[in-house]
Amino acid sequence: MAARILPLSKRGFNFETFMWAFTRFTVFAMYGLILAGILGALTLSAQTGANFGDILYWAYFPNMAENPLGQVWMTILSKLMVIAFLLSAAGHGVHGVLEIFDDYVTNESSRRWARNIVITYAIVASMIAIYVILSA
Repeated sequence: MAARILPLSKRGFNFETFMWAFTRFTVFAMYGLILAGILGALTLSAQTGANFGDILYWAYFPNMAENPLGQVWMTILSKLMVIAFLLSAAGHGVHGVLEIFDDYVTNESSRRWARNIVITYAIVASMIAIYVILSA
């Protein structure tokens, strides 16, 4: 059976196509940010004499008073990386939630309302998270 190939000019560009492409790009962005974070943590551990366990301990339990790595690691670059990861993960998650709504909600106006509510919630929650990250 031959694969069906649809030319790009006949596909059109709608919300589903945009979200399909966005989901693929956010996965690559998340993996890239994870790899950059691990490389950054290993670089920092080489500069400060910490081991990988210390880096992971601080990543999961960031207490600035007890851990001197916290003072070095939470720079503007690391905050921007965390924000980029947050936005990538939020966008990826929004697409998953919208796919679930599309499976169970059949009315077009209900789908539109569900999309608007989920996207608005994700934007508001992301803005709150960005504020918390930048003010920490």
